Amino acid sequence: MKQKGGLPRRYKAFFVITASLAGILLLIFAQTMLFPPDARQPKANLLQADRGPILDRNGRILAVSSNGESATVWRPQVDDLAKLSQLVGPVLGEDPADILTRLTNGGDFQYLKRKLTVKEAAGIRELKAEGALHGVRLEPEPARSYPESEIASPVVGYVGIDNVGLAGIEYSFNDVLSPTVRAGTGPQTGSSVWLTLDSVFQHEVQTIADAARDLNKAKRVNILVEQARTGDLLAWVTSPTYDPNHFSSYPLTVRSNAILTRAYEPGSVFKMFSLSTMLNAGVLKTTDTFDANGYYQHIVPGTGEVIRINDLGVYGWIDVEGILEHSSNAGAGYASDKIDSDTFEKGLRGYGFGTQTGIPLAGETPGLLRPNSTWSARSKPTIAIGQEIGVSALQMIQAATALANDGVMLRPRLVSKITSSSGEVLTEYPPVALRRVVSADVANEMLSMLTKAADIGTGHRAEIAGYSVAGKTGTAQVTDAKTGRYSDDNYIASILLFLPAEKPQYIVYVTIEEPMGASYLGGQIAAPVARTVLEKIIALRGLPSNSEVPITHPGSATFDPAPALIIGKQLPDFTGLSKRALLPLLNRPGLNVQFLGEGWVVHQNPAPGTPLTDGMKITVQFQ
Repeated sequence: MKQKGGLPRRYKAFFVITASLAGILLLIFAQTMLFPPDARQPKANLLQADRGPILDRNGRILAVSSNGESATVWRPQVDDLAKLSQLVGPVLGEDPADILTRLTNGGDFQYLKRKLTVKEAAGIRELKAEGALHGVRLEPEPARSYPESEIASPVVGYVGIDNVGLAGIEYSFNDVLSPTVRAGTGPQTGSSVWLTLDSVFQHEVQTIADAARDLNKAKRVNILVEQARTGDLLAWVTSPTYDPNHFSSYPLTVRSNAILTRAYEPGSVFKMFSLSTMLNAGVLKTTDTFDANGYYQHIVPGTGEVIRINDLGVYGWIDVEGILEHSSNAGAGYASDKIDSDTFEKGLRGYGFGTQTGIPLAGETPGLLRPNSTWSARSKPTIAIGQEIGVSALQMIQAATALANDGVMLRPRLVSKITSSSGEVLTEYPPVALRRVVSADVANEMLSMLTKAADIGTGHRAEIAGYSVAGKTGTAQVTDAKTGRYSDDNYIASILLFLPAEKPQYIVYVTIEEPMGASYLGGQIAAPVARTVLEKIIALRGLPSNSEVPITHPGSATFDPAPALIIGKQLPDFTGLSKRALLPLLNRPGLNVQFLGEGWVVHQNPAPGTPLTDGMKITVQFQ
C-alpha cells in the first residue's frame, strides 16, 4: 500500500533499519580506530625478560646477561658542549670533534655512548665526582657478556645494542632467551638454552684450527666433531673467528658462519657417498674391477662427444676398495656408468645433499644438487668424484652418520634442551634418526674399505698407533668468481674420519680453504690436522685402544662391612682399619689411646698380641 504523497511504509522501515545498522557499525569502527584493543591494555606492564644464558653440554656459560651502563646527556643542563666533548672523548675512545658534532646536531636527550665498558663507566664516574660533567648521567642498561670470548662464537652468535639477538643461537632462540612478560607475574628471566658443544674440547680444537691456518697460509679452516651414535655436535670450529663481546670490530667475512652458509665442491671425499649409493642400488659389487689407466673416457652415443676426466696416477685394474685407496677418478667415473641418473640422484638426495639439515640456525645453505633432467653427459662421472655438486660441511658430517649407524642417518644435534630460570626442563631435543639411506651391509662394507684408505691410502697421515681409523681425503678445485672456471691456484683440502673404524663413536670433518703453503692436497695437509683432533678426543674422552679391554660397571660399588673389633685380653692387629673401626678401643676404660695421622692403620705400638693392662699407652699410626 502506498501512502499519499510519500514512500510506502515498507521502504521507510527498510531505510530506518539500514541507517541504524550503519550507525552501529560506524560506532564500532570509531571505537576500534580510536581505542584499539592493544591501547586498552596497559602496555607499561609489558617488558622483556632478562635474557637467559646459553650453556654448553656440561653447564659452562657461553653467554650471560649482566648489569651494564650507558652514558646519557641532557643538553639543557650542559654549560659548554665543546668542553664536555673534550673531557669525555679520551674516556670513551672517540674523537671529541665527532662527539661535539653529534651533540650539536642532535636533540636535547642523547646517548653519549651505550653499553660502556667497566673502564669507560669508571672514567665517566670519576669525572662526575669532580663536578665536571653537568647534564651527563650513567643509566643502568642490560648487557650481554660472552665469558669464553671467541669459543663457539659462530654458533652462539651475538646481540645488538638493544639486547636483541642478531646471529647464531642468540638470534634463533631470541624469544626463548628473552620473552615478553607482564611485570610482576611469573619469571622475569628468560629460559636457558643448552648446547651439545663441549666448550673445553671446543677450545682445544680451536687452537688446532688456528695453528693449521697459520701453517698452511689458508683462507679458512673448518672443523666439525660429532658423536656418531647421537648426532651431537661436540665441536664447531672456524678459523679465523671473532669475539662476540666486540663483534662489530670484525668484518662480515669473519662473522659469517662458513660451516653453515658456504656451499662448495667437496672433491674426492665425496666418493664414499657416491660409491655406496651405487653399491646400495645393486648395480655395483665390491669385487667389480675397472681399468684406472690414468683417465676416465666415455664417448657419448649419437653425438660422438668425448668425455674425459684425468686421474692423478695410473693404477691399473682396481676394485672399489682400490678406488677409495688411490682416490681414483677414473675408477669412480667408470663405476658411475653402471647406475642410471634417476637412481643416482635419488640415492644422493637420500644422504641429504641438496637439502638443509634443519639445524636451528639461520642462513643454512641447501647446497646444490641439480635435478638429473638438467645433467649433461659428463654430470654422472663428475658428481661421482665430488664435482658439479655443492655441499656444506654440515651436510657432509650428517651424511657420514649413515655409514656410522648401519645405514641410518641422524640429524646433527646442536641444542639438547631448554630449561626455565628455576631449572625445570621445558623442552628436550632428543637424537633424531631421519631415514635409512643404505643397507647395514653396504654401510659396514664401506667402513671396512675406508679403513684401508686411511691405513695405506691417501689418508695414512691420519693413522694413530693402536687405533683403527676409517676415512677419506679430498682435494677440490675452487671456482674463480671472475672467470667462472676452476682456479689454477685455489683448492679446498679435506678429510672425513671415523673413530674407531668398527662401530664408530666419533666423526671428524676438516676442510682447509685455499691453502698457500707447501701443499694443497687433502692427504698431506688435512690428514695431520684430523689426526691431532683424534688424539685430543682419545685424551679427553678416554677412548681405549684396540689392545685395551674396557671394563664396564653399574656406576656404584657395594662393600661388605668391616668385622666388628673385639677387644679381649690381648692387643688385636689394627693394620688396615679406619678410625671408625677403632671406636671399641676408645670405649675400653683404663687405656691411653693416641691416634696419629689420617687414613688407615699402618703401624701400632705395642705390637699385636701384647697383653692389655690398666693404664697402657697405645699409639696408632694412620696413613
